[in-house]
Parts: sequence; C-alpha cells; structure tokens
Amino acid sequence: MQFVVNFSNEITLIYDIVDADISMSWSELISSSTVNNCCKINHYVGYASESLITERIQQLYYLSDIINRRAPDRVIKQEITRSTWSQALQVMHVHFPDLKNDISYQDIWHILSEYNDIIHWLESILLNVWGNIPYATNSSLFRVTLDFNKSTNTFLPIPIDAYTLCEPAAQFGDLLLHYTHVGKHAQELFSVNDLVCPESQFVPQTLFNASCRMLFTDYFYDTVQKKENLKQRWEQFYIERGGYEFWKYEVNDPRIQFGYLKIGSLTQIVINKNQYPIPKTVLELVKFRRKISESTVIDWNIRGA
Repeated sequence: MQFVVNFSNEITLIYDIVDADISMSWSELISSSTVNNCCKINHYVGYASESLITERIQQLYYLSDIINRRAPDRVIKQEITRSTWSQALQVMHVHFPDLKNDISYQDIWHILSEYNDIIHWLESILLNVWGNIPYATNSSLFRVTLDFNKSTNTFLPIPIDAYTLCEPAAQFGDLLLHYTHVGKHAQELFSVNDLVCPESQFVPQTLFNASCRMLFTDYFYDTVQKKENLKQRWEQFYIERGGYEFWKYEVNDPRIQFGYLKIGSLTQIVINKNQYPIPKTVLELVKFRRKISESTVIDWNIRGA
C-alpha cells in the first residue's frame, strides 16, 4: 500500500506504508480528508524567514492579551529572544491545556487553538535557527504536517501492538502519525528540555486520526552510535524530569510513547514526471527542501488499499 502526495511545482512523493492494522485504519481516514481541512499554521514547519518568525511572535503576544482579558493573569507573557525563547514558550504554554479543557472558556477555544499552534510552530523553527545545536542548515528540521485535529471528531485508539512502531530516531523520509492530544508528549518535552510542564499535562499518545507528518530533516540518526547517544540523552532527561514519579512509566515502557508512530517511508520522488533521486548529502537535502518549501500540498491518495 502506498501514500501518494501531490504538490504544486509538479512534485509527487510516494511513501510505502507499513503492513499493520493501524496503517489500514489511518489510510481510510486520510482518504476522506482534504488539504482544505488542514491546520494552516502547523503545516509547513521548521523553515521560515525572520520576518515570518517576528510576525508569529507578535501574533502570540496579541493572542495572549485576548486570553488574559477573558481569563485574567492566566497567560504569563514572556520576552521571546534568542537567549530566552525555549523557557519563555514553555512558561507561556503552561495554562493552555487547563483553559482548553475547561468548557467555561469554550468561547475562546478558537483563540486558544491558534495560540497553541503558534507556540509549537515557534518551538520547531527556533530550535533550528536559535537553538544551541550544530544543525547543518536553517532548514534541518523541516517537515510538512497534515493536521486535522481541529477539523475532525474521529479519534481512534492506538492498538497495543502498534506501540512497537514508535520511532524516537525519526529522520528524512519518515511518515509519522501526528500527536492528537491536548498536552505534551515525551519527545516534545525532551526536544526543548521542558522542565516547566506540569505533571498533569504530560499525555502519552493513545489516540490517532488522519493527521500525519512528513519529515524532510537531516539524517540525524543514521548510525548506531547516534541512536545510542539519543537513547542515553533521553534516559538522562527522564531522570532529570522526575523519573517514574513524573512519567508514571518506566523509561523503556512503550506506553510512555517516546517518539512518533512511524507508518511509512519515502521511496519515490517524481518531479516534472521524472524520477528524482532520494537526497542523501546535506547539499542535496537543502536543495530538495527548498523545492518543497516553495510548493503547496494539492491532494493525496492511497494506492493498493
């Protein structure tokens, strides 16, 4: 079974889907979804101009003022700079889940949703352009997300046997199920070293819908040693964040859901009706990411279902 995504600029990406019950369920959900229902903010993530970053930061401040007028002092505005961004966004996110889960604030849920989307968009792009991590390029974390979390009421439980698909070391060409809950998952906390999130807001993924993410990152984990380093860093963060008392699962328990469920791999790229090689080097990755970033998703289909 294959997932075929058509972009503008005559680009088509073809993914081979893993042979699993959850993949079949997901394929039925994505087949009945369209790009018109995708979240517009959390769509092309991890590759943006300074002007767009500044625009999104100012919009976040604007939304925080609206939220605070409705729920006084619930959002603690922080200065978002090159040196403060990670901690600032963590603090500004703290009260979002409580407000979003409180029906008495239903009248501003749409504001809260945009607020949350911008925070997570900024976390990804600022980790790339402002983070103290030696990424090779300013697009190293680029991904395209088809996020239907706000446009669907269909959420299905993740089967226990699908937990083995959880991949913390995802990289270029991976197709992953997107996170669907109000809260934060293990890899999200880990990636920005979040020591602020309340225990109650750690929510391992147990439900899925049509939402997915296509990664166009660098090959961060292309060796056994790099994967082992990731494992060691995660185990250290697990302890620093409070161990079992915080997580309520042992560090290697699959129910902790460290990573995203991988349901496919990119196997073919077609541009202008010609086969295009899967990029391998940094220069090839940058060139390809530029092509995708200058395009838009048009539609998709499932072959061989």
